[in-house]
Amino acid sequence: MVQVTRLAHVGLQANNLSTQAEFYNDRWGLERVDEFGNEMFFRADGPDHHVLTLTEGHDAGLHHVALQVPSVEDIDRAYEELLARGVEIVTPPTTELEPGVKRALRLKDPDGFLVELVAGVETISDPFKDDEIKPTALNHVVLNVRDQAQSEAFYQEALGFKLTDRFVGGLSFWACNANHHSLAFGQARDGTPAFHHAAFELRDWEEWIKAVFYAGERGIPRAWGPGRHLFGNNLFSYYKDPEGNTVEYTAEVEQITDPSRQPRVMEPYADTWRTAR
Repeated sequence: MVQVTRLAHVGLQANNLSTQAEFYNDRWGLERVDEFGNEMFFRADGPDHHVLTLTEGHDAGLHHVALQVPSVEDIDRAYEELLARGVEIVTPPTTELEPGVKRALRLKDPDGFLVELVAGVETISDPFKDDEIKPTALNHVVLNVRDQAQSEAFYQEALGFKLTDRFVGGLSFWACNANHHSLAFGQARDGTPAFHHAAFELRDWEEWIKAVFYAGERGIPRAWGPGRHLFGNNLFSYYKDPEGNTVEYTAEVEQITDPSRQPRVMEPYADTWRTAR
């Protein structure tokens, strides 16, 4: 089994690359660090080369989700294991997929989402730009899937994710390290798989509330929140980027360090998501 160690970055497809780049660089608080062909790469206030990729294309939405494995050798091992499972490989192991990554491959998950496995992510020591909003990392990605049980089984059995919590008939939350969830899955209502949202982490609640304030000052359309989630116990506030993708500012996400902790399974109810007072 491949063992993913963390969520590395998210890639979005952009109808208008310059408009999306302006949003994420000038309004959302990320910093553009590289450009390669029809792609742009954005870092957060952390060591990783990038946490967001924008790829020019006709359909706005998710382009790929990148998951990190421990070493470049694990990329080649993953390739063999995934082939043996009958997984569709889109890009075999390569050293030239994108800047800031030593080795990577791309595959399709059961819903057709493009998943990238990466190793040897470059670190950046240059100071981050001076901005009121400074996301530190990409925290999690949520996907609506065609067959929730099938998708969950794939990420658990093929990529090593572990269930942390579940709402009956609703979202399930999956971890690859101490972070409460790096991925979550919901059932697509019309049967069509879709990107739900990507959450960018702030250093603490003070930085989070400042980001919420400045998002309002910068005219970023708010979709939901601010509040605090039940599962994950994280602060949240959701927004829309210029092409309608949902993105989240989050902080204080639960860290699970007890190896004996068991997943909680709860019925959904009206106050599943608690609004901050």
